[in-house]
Amino acid sequence: MTGSEVITLRDGTVVSLAVLKCLWAIEARGGRLNRTDDGGFQVTPQGIVTATERVFLRENQEEARRLVRYVADDSHLTGATAPADSLLVRA
Repeated sequence: MTGSEVITLRDGTVVSLAVLKCLWAIEARGGRLNRTDDGGFQVTPQGIVTATERVFLRENQEEARRLVRYVADDSHLTGATAPADSLLVRA
């Protein structure tokens, strides 16, 4: 889980792709990233994080916290409408 590739989020925040992939891997196995009142996060269920991931996340703790706290601005999606021929459009 090393590397120097970075990505830029919508708000301009630059993050490590390796940290993002680690968090995605945890979620893909059914883990939930729960924010805590102190600005950190906890992963549930307990035991879902591997020993390697635990060490990696500790080494990249601040960036992992920023990613868990990140909320994308999806307001541009709220005005989207389904095509007229969609079964989801109500008359």
